[in-house]
Amino acid sequence: MLLGGASFAAHAQPRFSFGVLTDIQYGDQESTPKRDYRASMGKLKEAVEALNREPLEFAIQLGDLIDSRAADLGPILSVFDRLRARRYSVLGNHDFSAGREGLVPRLTPSAYYRFGAEGWRFLVVDGMDVSVRDAVGAKMLASLKSAGAKNAQEWNGAIGPAQLAWLRGELDDAAQKHERVIVFCHFPVLTESSTPAHLLWNHAEVVAVLESHPAVAAWFNGHDHAGGYAERNGIHYVTFPGMVESGSRNSYSVVRVFADRLELVGSGTAPRRVLRLRSVP
Repeated sequence: MLLGGASFAAHAQPRFSFGVLTDIQYGDQESTPKRDYRASMGKLKEAVEALNREPLEFAIQLGDLIDSRAADLGPILSVFDRLRARRYSVLGNHDFSAGREGLVPRLTPSAYYRFGAEGWRFLVVDGMDVSVRDAVGAKMLASLKSAGAKNAQEWNGAIGPAQLAWLRGELDDAAQKHERVIVFCHFPVLTESSTPAHLLWNHAEVVAVLESHPAVAAWFNGHDHAGGYAERNGIHYVTFPGMVESGSRNSYSVVRVFADRLELVGSGTAPRRVLRLRSVP
């Protein structure tokens, strides 16, 4: 649901708020017609300054911090690290130009992990768990291509069996503890919330896991720079638009968490939305 103007005014104070950025995709390299890689440095500085004026519980970037050069990770991280709130990262496909072994320790405590705040559980998943870089991923991609799947693209990946088992366990535990859950991933999993070419390879399998657990409130992702949104069976699927393709504007959001809703306050190309939360047992 989109809102604008005075109708977006909150009627109560949020329990807490957090910042979201995605597809910063900085690179000290020539721009393309749609992507100004060097401009992402200034845009991130602007976003950090704005987010530092907000009372945030944490901030998270949803992947593709860099475009294609490992050397660019240090400079852009030095800006991201200026955020005063707790900082979290999701692994994106472009980030792997820095290599998994060097990337994970610099960005995340592990490839997939959890953290929490005030009755909420946040799960960060690794959509490049299975990728074209390994034999299992190459076989999965070949199978998808044979079936004519639109997401049969090398820039996508999948969540493997061990990680899916971890996800199920976390969702079961969250339900037992009466926690609501938001899952963060670089890749979209619902067709209606993105263009089909950007979907996680095993998106339908992941959606089935999410929909079997009423604790799940939302799935937040990047990857499709145009952004998107859909709601299905009480779960909000939000694709946040990419900073690198925000043109002369910027793109970042503050999510305000209330007992009955999430308010997404977007800046630049990121829209404003109100996501109503379903009641849970």
